[in-house]
Amino acid sequence: MYLIANIIVCVCALTGFIYGVIKFFRPRQALYAQMITLSLGCITFGRLFNIVRLMTGGDLTSGFQLGFLGMVGSLMFFFSANYGTVDSLLDDRTKAFRKYRLIAFAAPAAVMIVYVLLFLLGDSSLLWIILGAVLSLFALPASYFNLKHLIFPDVDFGVVKCLRPYNLLALIYTVVIIIECFAMSRDNEILTLVCCCITALIAVTVIPLIVRGIKKWRT
Repeated sequence: MYLIANIIVCVCALTGFIYGVIKFFRPRQALYAQMITLSLGCITFGRLFNIVRLMTGGDLTSGFQLGFLGMVGSLMFFFSANYGTVDSLLDDRTKAFRKYRLIAFAAPAAVMIVYVLLFLLGDSSLLWIILGAVLSLFALPASYFNLKHLIFPDVDFGVVKCLRPYNLLALIYTVVIIIECFAMSRDNEILTLVCCCITALIAVTVIPLIVRGIKKWRT
């Protein structure tokens, strides 16, 4: 089941990554979209390692796996896309936008609640508590900016409205991979498969949404 789940994610993420490279890794293309494409690359290579691990007789539930770093890398690029390339253009740090900055903290708060409920209040081993904590640590800033840009008003540029579908999917992805990590810690194949199917759907959908959003913004 784990092999099937990771193959599904790997194929979908690779498809999105290749499409993103074709569309955005050209002169004068949005750095924002390039960052998101690289996040799909991280997902692809992380899942590819998991597939190789499983096909060579290993397992994913007995200890730390390098494929875990693919999840971490994807969160880093999701964070960089919003914070490094867009947020400074939207938010001038004045009091007028303070409520949106405050409301956005609901996302990292939710991430922490999910982590506490799944890992700290259960009987997870120390290894999975640490892995869940690392994943949640990187999920905190990524989820903050995803929610912020999901609710932020379109004042001058019009880009927020066009990219809201992406931010919604990225926010869902942030929670789903933490749940998947928990499922792996409990060796729950069904929950892992469900999480991987959601991740795969997001991975194959996100680049077309970005393409459509940028096209609408420019027109």
